[in-house]
Amino acid sequence: MTSQEIHDRVLAAVDALKDDLVATLSEVISIPSVNPKYPGQVYDEVVGLEGRVSRLVGEIYEDAGADVEYWAVEKGRDNAVGTLRGTGGGRSLIFNGHVDVVPPGNPDRWSSGDPFSGKVDDDRVWGRGASDMKAGLVAQAFALKALHRAGVSLKGDLIIEAVVGEEVMDHECGVTSTVEHGYRADAAVVAEPSGPTNLGVIPVTPGLLWFSVTVQGKATHSSMRGQTIRAGGGGSAVGVNAIDKGMLVFQAMQRLEEEWAFTKTHPLFAPGHFTIHPGVVQGGPHGVLVPFILSEYMTIEYCIWYPPQDDPETVKAEVEAQIRAIAQTDGWLREHPPVVDWKLNWPANDPGEAAHAITAAVSSAHERVSGMTAYQGPPPVAGFCAVEDCSFLTAAGIPAISYGPGDLRVAHADDEYCLIEEVHLAARTYASLALDWCGTD
Repeated sequence: MTSQEIHDRVLAAVDALKDDLVATLSEVISIPSVNPKYPGQVYDEVVGLEGRVSRLVGEIYEDAGADVEYWAVEKGRDNAVGTLRGTGGGRSLIFNGHVDVVPPGNPDRWSSGDPFSGKVDDDRVWGRGASDMKAGLVAQAFALKALHRAGVSLKGDLIIEAVVGEEVMDHECGVTSTVEHGYRADAAVVAEPSGPTNLGVIPVTPGLLWFSVTVQGKATHSSMRGQTIRAGGGGSAVGVNAIDKGMLVFQAMQRLEEEWAFTKTHPLFAPGHFTIHPGVVQGGPHGVLVPFILSEYMTIEYCIWYPPQDDPETVKAEVEAQIRAIAQTDGWLREHPPVVDWKLNWPANDPGEAAHAITAAVSSAHERVSGMTAYQGPPPVAGFCAVEDCSFLTAAGIPAISYGPGDLRVAHADDEYCLIEEVHLAARTYASLALDWCGTD
């Protein structure tokens, strides 16, 4: 058969499997595979559901003729990796997706009443994890199934992975564990949702830093506030409201964030994308949260999104310098400097020239199979809004990019969904990519 005939045969197989794909996606969504290490979860009550998804998807890999290995770094948290061994002479490729999801929040805010319903409407499938990222996970599996149904033999190895842990950067239990088990390839495509650029090709991601800053105060009766802030009063000898001082730090971070709109840019990201997000604020008197005592502490938890080209240590130094500078303008903060605690760095993904070939190949595959759809033509190439497992594959020497169905604007949100047309088209793209990248006999 000619190359075009092979493509036509495989794409026809994808199309014939569409109803099965949607039904399987609904079934996978119905498994509440919340990451057991996500804040607020009771580990022993949640663990094991990630493994159920991996086993279900692994059965699809097996049915598609792949050699499948299952293992868990932590009991109940199984990874599944299938290998469709090539005949030789072609490039190898990894398809990767994660099976864990974030908690659903308040079920009462979901229109369906059940965040894990897996409900199928005319044009979409609903439920936690639909966009992030069970749609992509299942689309990759059905691309493999279509290759098998079409009777195609690839030259290069195709490795397909369902891993745990992504939602809390627990890569040691998930994607990094696959590398340690010897699964490597010439390139990798992670099936994260491409949105808000739907079905875009994503060669870079920002980095993520999480830190807290805590300001100390001095307690006294709240009726003494005037004494602490007005001229002629006792000032800090009487008391200091930590929230007042914490707001100085808050405002300093806002000013730095405004500067970043001009100083931190990247050609694949929208202007102003790199931010300093104050996500959690806590404060008050120790031991009792009432407004009748001047607050003894204020802690702000920040999430920083920094450009892929930036050194995280340089970003940290910039933040700390801003906090020191504002502290020097206040008598209390000079003597009681804010305490910064760096908690996490999720590194950016920036494979550079090493990913040019796979970026071009995914773009070509999408354009080839998207005719007569709302996504026809060359796909947008853009930076990912958030972070993902690509970072750890690239760090291991496997150039990794992402492409997948779903919209990041509904991920982690109430009434999450994924459009069926996107899932179907992604499966077609993955199948076409495997043919082009790995080669056929």
